[in-house]
Amino acid sequence: MSRNISSPMLAELTGNQIAPCFLAIITFRSATEYVWTGPCPLTWNGNTFTGIGSLGKISPVAEGVDINAEGMTLSLSGIDPALLAESVTDVQVGAPVTVYFALVDGSLNIIGTPYPLFVGQVDQPSITPGTEDITISLKCESRLSDLQRANQRRYTSADQRLYYPDDIGFSWVEILNDQALRWG
Repeated sequence: MSRNISSPMLAELTGNQIAPCFLAIITFRSATEYVWTGPCPLTWNGNTFTGIGSLGKISPVAEGVDINAEGMTLSLSGIDPALLAESVTDVQVGAPVTVYFALVDGSLNIIGTPYPLFVGQVDQPSITPGTEDITISLKCESRLSDLQRANQRRYTSADQRLYYPDDIGFSWVEILNDQALRWG
């Protein structure tokens, strides 16, 4: 991931006081949700982020020098038990998730451009029931985890036409299976 931090954000980071926050964009089956760690709505990039305050938690985002698929967990507590079934069925495994690190000023305006802290996809939801409310945690995985999965694509004309209907580059591949070629 690039390490480009905007100039206004860098200037604020070198100051004496900072007000950090996290913004998350999570895609569900019904809609894309925009949430942030503050107490009230916040507008950035044409979207209104709902403030979840202390009800939301973000696990530490790990990063190393090795090429590993590091993940993270997003949690939301305080969910009404009556909404449990709807909440769980709305989670879409494989949907995109982006978490940004940002700084805000005293008027809750974002300073500079938020830094993309994590870009990945939803892996698996987990539910922690409580007496009065429920906590739902979304495990998110990095895009690097796709490197550990087998590729299901084939070098055939039919597979190529799924993505590029007008491409005939693989139209002769099947015939090559029956060809006896002499070398030398």
